[in-house]
Amino acid sequence: PQVGMARAAVRLVIEKAPKRRIAYTIFERQTDSAAFQIGVSEAAMLADTAALHVKRAAEDIDRAAERGEKMDYLTRARVRADTGWAATKAREAIEAAISANGASSFAEVNPLQRLWRDSNTAARHAVVIALVNEEIYGKALLGIPYEDNISPLI
Repeated sequence: PQVGMARAAVRLVIEKAPKRRIAYTIFERQTDSAAFQIGVSEAAMLADTAALHVKRAAEDIDRAAERGEKMDYLTRARVRADTGWAATKAREAIEAAISANGASSFAEVNPLQRLWRDSNTAARHAVVIALVNEEIYGKALLGIPYEDNISPLI
C-alpha cells in the first residue's frame, strides 16, 4: 500500500498542476515553474526508489519459496531493511509531492492529506520502522549472530 499511496500522490499533483497557480509568484500554472518540476521529479524518484526496494524484497521471498527453502539470515535481514526503507521513501515521496503542491494539500477535502496521514501511520508500524530494520540489517552485515539481534522476527 505504501508504494501505491506514493504513486497516487504524485499522480494527483501532476493532474492538478496545469490548472493551479503558485501563490505570490508570476506562475499562473505550476507546470511552468522549475522549482515545481524539480519537486515533482523528486517525488516520482522517491516513489520509484520505494518500488525498487519492494521488488527486490519480493523477488528474494519468491526465489526462496520456489526452492522450498528458508531464506538465509542476511537475506531475511535485508528484506526487513528493504521494507522499512521502502516505507520511508514512499512517505518522503508523498511529502515531496505535497510540498510541490502547496498548503492546500492539507485541506480535509483534499485526498493528498489522507494519503499523507495514512502513509505516516503505516510507516510507523512495528515491523516497518526503518531504524529498527536498518539496525537488524546492520547487525547481520557485521556478522552478529541471529540470536544476538534485536528481534526474533527476522
